[in-house]
Amino acid sequence: MFNIFPSIPPSTDEHQLRNQRISTRIFIILLTLSLIALILYTSLINTTQTFDINSPTIVQYSQLYSTYTQTLTCACTQVSVNYDKFIQVNYTLHQICTSIFVQDIWISYLYNASATALFFTDDFRGSGSFIFQGLSTFCQLSSQTISNRLTQFYSSQYVSASVTPLQVLQSQSQAFVSQFISSMTNDFLLSISTIRETTQSNGLFSGQLTNYGLYTESNNDVSSFPLLYGNCSCASSATCANESIIYDPTTSFVIFSVPGLYIGCYIIEGLLQSNLECFYNETCINQIQSYFTQYLSMNLTTLDTSLLVRFHMNSTIEEL
Repeated sequence: MFNIFPSIPPSTDEHQLRNQRISTRIFIILLTLSLIALILYTSLINTTQTFDINSPTIVQYSQLYSTYTQTLTCACTQVSVNYDKFIQVNYTLHQICTSIFVQDIWISYLYNASATALFFTDDFRGSGSFIFQGLSTFCQLSSQTISNRLTQFYSSQYVSASVTPLQVLQSQSQAFVSQFISSMTNDFLLSISTIRETTQSNGLFSGQLTNYGLYTESNNDVSSFPLLYGNCSCASSATCANESIIYDPTTSFVIFSVPGLYIGCYIIEGLLQSNLECFYNETCINQIQSYFTQYLSMNLTTLDTSLLVRFHMNSTIEEL
C-alpha cells in the first residue's frame, strides 16, 4: 500500500503503519479536492485586462461601450463644453405673433378709427388699437426673452472628466432643457406680475382713461371718478373687465360684442383675460370690419385651428 508518511526509522508496527496509510489517503483526497476547486475557480473567474485605445472615434467608442458597459472608461481631453455644441432648442411662438393682427398695418387700421371720432371707453373702435398694440408688445417681449435666455443657456458649460454614456447624456440634456424652460417661464411671469402689481398699487391713471374718468367742477378744478365694469369698480379692483363691444353711433345701444375680447381698468388686465376665438372665425372678423366702413376693408386671414396643439381657441392670453 502506498505510504507517503513513513516513520523514521521505518517501523513494522501494524497499528502505526495503518495510521500512516490513512493519513496518506486523507492527504490525497484533500489534494485532489483542492486541485479541482482551483481548476474550477480559474475557469470561472473573469480576468480583467486593461487595453488603451488612443483617440477612438465615436463609432469605436459606441462599440466598446456596448461590449464593456461596466468597465469602459474614457477620459476627456476637454473636460468642459458649451451646451450649444450638443443641445439645440427649437421653439415656435403662438401663431398670433406672426399674424397680421400684431402688425402695424392692422393696429394703424384700428387706430385711425379712434382718432377721428369719440367712442365709449369699452367700444372696440376706441380701444382696439391699444389692445392689439399690447398683444404685439407681449409677442415681442416673449420672443426677445426667449432669445436672450437661449444665448445664456447655450453659453453654459457641461463639465465631465470622462465620456458620458449617450443614454445618460440624453437624459441629462432633457433635464437641462426642462429646467431652462421652467426657469425662463417663471422669470417672465414674475416680470409681468411685478409690472401689474406696481401699476395697481400706485393707482396709476390709464393713458386711455379706462380706469378713471375726469370731469371739471364748477370752480374749474379737475376731479376723477372710478369707472365701473359691470358691478366691479376700478377703485376697488384693477382687474375689472367687460367684453369689448360696439355701440350704435346714433342710439348708443350695443350692436355687437366681440367674443372673447375684454377691456378693463387697464388695457393689459383686459388683454390677459381675453382670448382669440373671434379671430379664428371669418364671420366674426368680417363683422368687426363692417363697423369700419369709412376705411377700405383689409384682406385678413383667420387664425388656423389646425395649429392648435397645446392651447384652445378660448385659451386666455394669460394662459398663452
